[in-house]
Amino acid sequence: MKGSIIRTAVIGMGNMGSQYAALLAAGQVPGMELAAVTRVRPEMLAARGLVLPAGLPVYPTADALFAAVDRGELALDAVIIATPHRLHEQQAVDAMQRRLAVLCDKPAGIASAAARRMEQARPAGLVCGYVFQQRTFPTYRMIRQLVRSGELGKLKRVSWTVTDWYRSNAYYAGSGWRGSWEKDGGGTLLNQCPHNLDMLQWICGMPVRTRAFCHNGKYHPIPVEDEATAYLEWPDGATGVFVASTGEAPGVNRLEIALDDGLILCQPDGVRIARLDKPEMEYRTAPGTGFEKPAAHWEDRPMEKEPEAYRVVLADFARAVAAGRPEDLLAPWEEGRKSLLLSNAIYLSSWTGQTVEIPAPGSAEESAFERAFEENWRRQF
Repeated sequence: MKGSIIRTAVIGMGNMGSQYAALLAAGQVPGMELAAVTRVRPEMLAARGLVLPAGLPVYPTADALFAAVDRGELALDAVIIATPHRLHEQQAVDAMQRRLAVLCDKPAGIASAAARRMEQARPAGLVCGYVFQQRTFPTYRMIRQLVRSGELGKLKRVSWTVTDWYRSNAYYAGSGWRGSWEKDGGGTLLNQCPHNLDMLQWICGMPVRTRAFCHNGKYHPIPVEDEATAYLEWPDGATGVFVASTGEAPGVNRLEIALDDGLILCQPDGVRIARLDKPEMEYRTAPGTGFEKPAAHWEDRPMEKEPEAYRVVLADFARAVAAGRPEDLLAPWEEGRKSLLLSNAIYLSSWTGQTVEIPAPGSAEESAFERAFEENWRRQF
């Protein structure tokens, strides 16, 4: 690093890459500077009012950027990858081979195997992580602490209906890659829902199996799914349902988490938390008529997001790189695999019409799961 400054290239200057470059160019991320960009799209720059610094190296591709590094023409410490997700694995591996720290946009790729290979390719001590910016939201952090602490008892049931992802036909028609198996890898599960699936496992832990149903082109003229419903089971017996759609209007975003001794309801207009006055088991086993209702105290809280979530993620990455501590990241490298395991399992269950066991990362069952997913995925196009 040049002193304490992390010289950073943004690979992919589409919607998200332009946002990251704008933050770096404006000096809003302490300790990081914009050192180069690739795949510049003038219309994106214009839409954001972004003027690249004079003399900033601009490369047509990631390969051209890495070649410049190899020739000694470009000095870098880190890259931010914001290209289509089918390109993430190779670009991340190319960066890691050059000992460049990596911050990769979600998802890691199309298949969980890509995230696994990215983990395995990371040199020891190199800081690599993902942009899962919803982990910065105060409300989600509070809910996670409440669930993980056991304060309200064990998890019983989860229900997340997230159908406020409405998209018109123009959304798909206006892109050469959206809404396709080969280029986008899938539909709403892979494009809109990685953050929701990441939050689901980050808050509640990884489910162990699913039975799911995906509906391709139900609302739009596309071959991929625009609606998905998944039944989930957790190792301790908790159950859940995850529903997503890009075809409902106005749509809802409602997360319910039922625990032994309370209930959490989270929606865009606020959060409600119910706490039983005594453990539910005491009500269940007490003598009486059988119709007694447990008493609960309700708390109302605002839904708090992080208005500068992307800046916070970049600053978190900069601190971890400067300290050489990958374990300090909001979403370390091994986290990218989890949401992909979930989406891959949901797809696989829908394609096969069977309940699918979700393998633990690194388990003997994971290789068979990866093969089954990729074989069935390729049959879709």
